[in-house]
Amino acid sequence: MESQNHYYGHSRAFAHYLGEDRPRHIAGLVQHGWTALSPVTTHFRDFPWLASPTYRGPNRLLVWSHRSRAWDPASSAPTTAVGAPFAYEAVSRGLENGPRGEGTVILPVHGIETQAISGDHRAAARRWFDSEGPSTVSIYWSDARDERLVDAYREAGHRCVTLGARTDPDFLARLVGLIASSARVVSNRLSTPVVYAAWLGRSVGVYGDPMLLDSEDQSALERLERTWPELYGYETDDDAARAVATDELGAGDLLAPDALRRALGWERRRVAPFARHWTTSPVERALVNVRRRSAPAPAAPKPVGGEQKPAPDSSGIDLAWLRAATSYLPRPLGGARASSSQPIELDGSAPAA
Repeated sequence: MESQNHYYGHSRAFAHYLGEDRPRHIAGLVQHGWTALSPVTTHFRDFPWLASPTYRGPNRLLVWSHRSRAWDPASSAPTTAVGAPFAYEAVSRGLENGPRGEGTVILPVHGIETQAISGDHRAAARRWFDSEGPSTVSIYWSDARDERLVDAYREAGHRCVTLGARTDPDFLARLVGLIASSARVVSNRLSTPVVYAAWLGRSVGVYGDPMLLDSEDQSALERLERTWPELYGYETDDDAARAVATDELGAGDLLAPDALRRALGWERRRVAPFARHWTTSPVERALVNVRRRSAPAPAAPKPVGGEQKPAPDSSGIDLAWLRAATSYLPRPLGGARASSSQPIELDGSAPAA
C-alpha cells in the first residue's frame, strides 16, 4: 500500500479508466515513471523482498511494459505488465488519436529533492528560444521554487508553468492536457514526458546540453542515445518515435477493465489495504528513509555556466532530505476525476510543495 503508487495521480488515472468514484489502494507497487533501467531495480528497490523468489504474498510488481528496451523481464523477478497510467488517462479522455494542438512545450531535465542537477539554464533557455521560438516551459515543481531558474526561461521569452507536486493527484491530468494541446514536445534529455508525447503523435526532439545529476557520468547519457536513437535530435521520424514509445509505455497492450481490476487487486472491496496505507506502510517507508539517510552521499558534479548550488542549511538540518521523506506520508486519495487539467502558471510566486 506504498504511497508512491498514488504519485502523479497514477491511481486516479486507473480509477478514471475503470469508472470508479475514487482511487483505491493497489495491491503491490506500480512503476511511477519511464526508466532507462529495470523498474525492479529502480522504482521497486526499496522493497527488495517483493522481488524475492521466496515471496508468496498478495502484492505484485506492476510495470508498464515487457517490450521496453531498458530491461529483460525474463531475467528479472516476476512482474505484471499493465501499461502506463498516462495511456489510460489519455484513452479515458479520447485523446490517444486526437489531432495535434499548437505550439511547443519544453520540459527541461530536472533534479529531485535529494539529487540536484547542474547546468546553465539561461543558455538552454536562449538556445531553445532561437530554435523553437517562444514556447511553454513546464518546470518541475521542486525546480519551480528556484526563482533564478524560472527567471532564466521567462526572461528568454518563454511562458513558464508547472504541473504541481508529485503528490498532487491532478499532476497527470495536467500533463495529458498540456501535451495533447501542443504540436511539439522537446527536452534536453530523454525523459518520461518525451515518451508520452511521442506516443500521442506529437513531434518530439531531444537535443542540447543534457546537464548532469549528482553522481552521474557521461556514459549514462551516451547509453540513452544509443538505446533510443529514434527519439534523439532536433527532428525525429514521427512514426518511428511513436512505435518506440508505444512499446515503452505498454500502450499497445492496455488491459481490459476486468483484467486491470484483477491486476490492481480491485476486483472486490477490501478493508486491509486502507488500514495498511494509514498504519504499517508509513512505518515501512520511515525505515526505508532511514536506510537511505545512512547511505553515503553521492558526489556532486561541479556547477556549470556559473550557476551555484545553494549552501547547506546552517542549522545542520538537511531540509531537502526532510522534504523528500515527508512526501511519502499517506494522504487522502480524493476523487477519480481531476479537478483541474490546466497547468499552473508561474507568475513569479513559488508554487506550494
